Amino acid sequence: MRSLSLLDHSCVSLEHIPSSEGRSFIVHDPETSTIYAAFEDNEATIHIMATGLSPVDPLAFSLLGHIPYDPKQSPLGAIVDFTFLSDLQVACLVTREGDIILVSKERFERGEEVLENVGTVDAGVHAMTWSPDQDLVILVTGEKNVLVMTQDFDTITEYPLHVQEQGEGVQQSVGWGKKETQFHGSAGKEAALQKVDASKFSLSEDDDQRPRIAWRGDGSLFTISDIDPLKDARVIRIYNREGVLQNTSEPVDCLEHVLDWRPSGNLIVSSQRLPHRHDIVFLEKNGLRHGEFTLRETTQHRLLQVSWNADSSVLAVWIEALVPATGKMQKSVQFWTSGNYYWYMKQSIVLAQGADVVGFAWDVESPLRAYVVSSLGHYHCLNYAWDILGSTSVEEDNAGYIAVMDGASVLLTPFSHQNIPPPMCALKQPTSGNVRHVSFGPNSAGTQMAVLTTERIQLFELPANARGPVTTFASLLFPSVDANTSSYGHSPIRHLQWMEERQLAYLQYNEEKAVDMLCIATFVAEDENSLTVVATSMETRIGRLYYNVSNKDLMVQNITGTVYEVHLHEDHKATLQEVQQFPDFCPWMATTCLGTKETNVERIVIGLTERSKLYANDRLLSAKCTSFSLRSDWLVFSTTSHAARFLPLSVSFDDFKLSDNTPDANDESYRRLERGAKIVAATQLKPNLILQMPRGNLETISPRAFVLAAICEDIKNVNYRSAFIACRRNRIDLNILFDENPQQFFDAIERFVEQVSEVDYLNLFLSNLRNEDTTLTMYRKSNRTVVTEKETGLEKKVNSICEAVRNVLLKLSRKDYIQSILSTYVRSSPPDLESALILLAEIKETSTTEAEDALKYTIFLCDADSLYDVALGMYNFSLVLMVAQQAQKDPREYLPFLQELHNLEKYYQRFRIDDYLKRYEKALKNLSCTGDDRFQELVEYMRKHSLYLPALSVYANRPPQKQIILNVYGEYLTQSNAYSEAGIVYTMANNLEKALQAYCMDGSWRECFSLAKQMKHSNEYLHDLAYNLIEFMKEKRRFQEAATIANDYAKDVEEAVDCLLKGSLWQEAARVAHTYDRADLIETHVKPGLIEGYSQTDEEMDDMTAQFNKQRLRLKELREIKPEPTVAMPNDDSLDNVDMFSDTTSMYSQFTRYTKASSCVSTISSVGSNKTRKTSKLRKREERKRARGKKGTVFEEEYIVNSLKRLCEKANSMQNDLHNLLRALAPFGYVEEARTIQNKFEHFLKEMVDAIPSIFVPLHLATSQFASQEEVEESTAPVQIDKPVMTDIQWKLQIL
Repeated sequence: MRSLSLLDHSCVSLEHIPSSEGRSFIVHDPETSTIYAAFEDNEATIHIMATGLSPVDPLAFSLLGHIPYDPKQSPLGAIVDFTFLSDLQVACLVTREGDIILVSKERFERGEEVLENVGTVDAGVHAMTWSPDQDLVILVTGEKNVLVMTQDFDTITEYPLHVQEQGEGVQQSVGWGKKETQFHGSAGKEAALQKVDASKFSLSEDDDQRPRIAWRGDGSLFTISDIDPLKDARVIRIYNREGVLQNTSEPVDCLEHVLDWRPSGNLIVSSQRLPHRHDIVFLEKNGLRHGEFTLRETTQHRLLQVSWNADSSVLAVWIEALVPATGKMQKSVQFWTSGNYYWYMKQSIVLAQGADVVGFAWDVESPLRAYVVSSLGHYHCLNYAWDILGSTSVEEDNAGYIAVMDGASVLLTPFSHQNIPPPMCALKQPTSGNVRHVSFGPNSAGTQMAVLTTERIQLFELPANARGPVTTFASLLFPSVDANTSSYGHSPIRHLQWMEERQLAYLQYNEEKAVDMLCIATFVAEDENSLTVVATSMETRIGRLYYNVSNKDLMVQNITGTVYEVHLHEDHKATLQEVQQFPDFCPWMATTCLGTKETNVERIVIGLTERSKLYANDRLLSAKCTSFSLRSDWLVFSTTSHAARFLPLSVSFDDFKLSDNTPDANDESYRRLERGAKIVAATQLKPNLILQMPRGNLETISPRAFVLAAICEDIKNVNYRSAFIACRRNRIDLNILFDENPQQFFDAIERFVEQVSEVDYLNLFLSNLRNEDTTLTMYRKSNRTVVTEKETGLEKKVNSICEAVRNVLLKLSRKDYIQSILSTYVRSSPPDLESALILLAEIKETSTTEAEDALKYTIFLCDADSLYDVALGMYNFSLVLMVAQQAQKDPREYLPFLQELHNLEKYYQRFRIDDYLKRYEKALKNLSCTGDDRFQELVEYMRKHSLYLPALSVYANRPPQKQIILNVYGEYLTQSNAYSEAGIVYTMANNLEKALQAYCMDGSWRECFSLAKQMKHSNEYLHDLAYNLIEFMKEKRRFQEAATIANDYAKDVEEAVDCLLKGSLWQEAARVAHTYDRADLIETHVKPGLIEGYSQTDEEMDDMTAQFNKQRLRLKELREIKPEPTVAMPNDDSLDNVDMFSDTTSMYSQFTRYTKASSCVSTISSVGSNKTRKTSKLRKREERKRARGKKGTVFEEEYIVNSLKRLCEKANSMQNDLHNLLRALAPFGYVEEARTIQNKFEHFLKEMVDAIPSIFVPLHLATSQFASQEEVEESTAPVQIDKPVMTDIQWKLQIL
């Protein structure tokens, strides 16, 4: 769908006029941008000229030298080849007489001799071509020998051109794929029997009898075309770089002299002149034919040359044809490209004033730059670009026409209405001459088309949907050239724009001023000679003229990237106002507006450079853009990473940029594309994006960004039907119809049902509802944030919508919308199946058929077994039978059960049903209604399903049964080890003996003694009970309570003191001993207990000190031998993807966790063996290894830090205990012991506090070998271990 547009044109006059009979040569020095030209004049002289020598005008040509020649020896031209040699910085010219001449611009600047004859081929030179790397040169001499020479013209080999051998690569037939077995199409099987007689093949009448040489782009092969005297026909031979013949072309009748090899290497191009047509034919490197296309010339003509451009995208056909208007032959150049196996003529170079193209060449670096020399003595430089020719209107009525130039026709397709794959089209509009440019008119529908041809400007009116006739609005001849316009009037028109109904704008190059002229042309449609032009000098060279139909912006951009807005006055004179400066020239540009009507609208200029940089004003949007297009609300562009990116135009310029976040699955601004796809157009009427693949086929997609924007606009306008259809067509979640504006949806619920009135549509909408806000999840916009359901009240969304829709449907017609009404019940959360069945039961009373149909639909929506269970739970057997029948359940499964239920008493029947449905509480209640005869069954049922609380609720006012239930409940709690609650339940049941046992087992000694007294047990029993509870309390380390029991109930002071000493309650033990006048216990129990406590504390402190010192030293050693976390260990790329590592190879070492660089092998290994190793057993084993922290493992550092943390916490908790011990030691005379242990603990505590900052630093924790990718990525960052908090407690005694 791309066309070639002429971007830039410049023209320079030559001092001498070339001969129209000979060929002029143009070569380019890419380093200095110097242009060399060599041509013959009518006086038998070769002139060599170059640019860059004049200090006044660097673009002017200066004469380097001239060479006379004998016209008798060179009747068809004296120059054989002219090439610039980059390594030598000279131009090499070869004449037909055999002279090889080097032309040096540097010697000219130094005033030395410019021309140097380095040698002469005595037999003359008929063809010569340098290899692409310019290391070799191939010559065909007058004796038809081939010379292979070096850059210094040393002969490598020489061999005859015409030989009988076919070459080393000739294919040998082994009988497969014979022609007789091939498909011959409409020619039928008889074609297989026809034999081709190559001896009857002849030469073309237009053959110039000269040999031709062409190299493949990589320089490994070259080909020579010449007339073989043995066959009297032209033959193409293919040689390798060493000059060894590889293949010879198959016989081709009337094969002509033109020859070139596509730089990409797949095709050799030549021509074939048949009686009824003239073909450009292609051959493969093996010499076999590979397709062709036919030239479209209908008059007398002949081919001069064919030439591929640098990137193999365009084939230039240099042709001489008869012009019917003048009756003379004129030389011109045609540009051909292919797509989908069809060849388009994209452009033609036909010079004004009937001048011939006597010289043509492509630029060696810029693929779409061409150089031309005219027979009037002018040099032209033409820069082209690939353009998508469409209307710039962004209004909804834009038909989306895209025009494709193809010779004397314009191929048109309105993509807003249809997509027709090229080379087909919706409309094919013939024109008066070959098309040079197409633009669309000022109407917003994009149905007015202006076509620039080689002869005139034609204006057409197109049908909006490509159905109907095309009317010609005007056909205008080019304006006549007078003395005032002679400097630019003959220059080719480019960038034609149709701005107003009677106004055009275009550019022409002014040769005298070396600037471009902006021409504003007015016309009268009925008069072809009415074109009146007012030209304004741009004072610079312009690379792009752009007109925006919607915004009425007329912009020009010069070749340095400066953008100007053009203001037209009443006299059609133009003034320029600079509006933007791109960092580089952008061949593709557009204007649009940012913001909305509610905000300030700001105009911006979008530009795309040849190096894939997309700019908005001077801001770089993307450095890898390949194409872009504008809609009224979006900018969309494709990238070299095969993705489409979407930027909304409703934002401010500050926010008009790509997000830094990585696109996720719900990002509407990102979409993957097929490799190499480019944007053709973004239609305005429909949310469609047209893409063209590299092979030429088209694809229409509906990007989520476009679709969601259209849906939101429809919802805003309360056009729910259009929004619903768009969601359904593009698979957009229907929840957005509500989520976009919930309050509006409820307010317009009746309108919603009225617009989406089809039952199937309503059912589809209801069935897709869920408690989720899709505008915050699936279709999240950049200015929204995700919030939780509780914050937005989404848990009631589905129920609210279902209820609202149901109320509307019930008002309209229950009969017509019964399916949708049932859907509202089923889709409720949780499903309200019981209400649905109640509705079905009501319908069944009036019409069984309608009830059955409705039931079938309900079964379709939900699980049939669930519906059967709900019907059974309603105790409606007729409804149960209907559901079972419609669900096609096996009667043998449900009929016996229903029959059994039918024979039971009412409440027992319901009990059985509820038990079957596992509604145990309801079953218990129904069982309680059957009477006391089934109470024992109820108790067993209660015990089976643990229904103690519901049973107590049912029998709350029936004491006998309640007491039984409480006793059973107490047994359950006792078995569950809930002794305290069991004691309470037994007490409620007045079963004090079991209550006492439960309290004893729980250790609730207060309740035990209260019940024992209440039950009036003897003192001996209380004494035994006391000692039993004392032992229980000691086991539970509840020493304070044990001492209380010993004092109050056992009356054993010695036992009380002993319990207090075991609990380190030193002062309390002394107090009790003195209270009961047992001073002897001080010597026998308290002091020995103090000494024992002192000894244990001293030993514990020694152990803690030893552990602390040992682990601290080991931690220091570990951190000294490991590398710094910020220093990545070197990654040896040579170890990546090496076969010596198997899938189960373990390369995990002590230092693996410290490296930032990761080997691809270890990654592949872990992924490849992930499934075999990732087991629960190995995970637990690894966790045990981590917990042990064995020395030398990767877990050791983490283990030591955690161990030291626990040690610090233990020391912190010891402060209170040590304080109590010190207060007890000093009064009893153990001052030295108290001082010793206080100093020891103080020293240990200070050492520990000082070491905490160096111990607890951020750690690089070892990653589990079974960790997920996310866990591995998270583990690369250091983890801060929480430092232990040391409480500041006054634990020391100052007297010590």
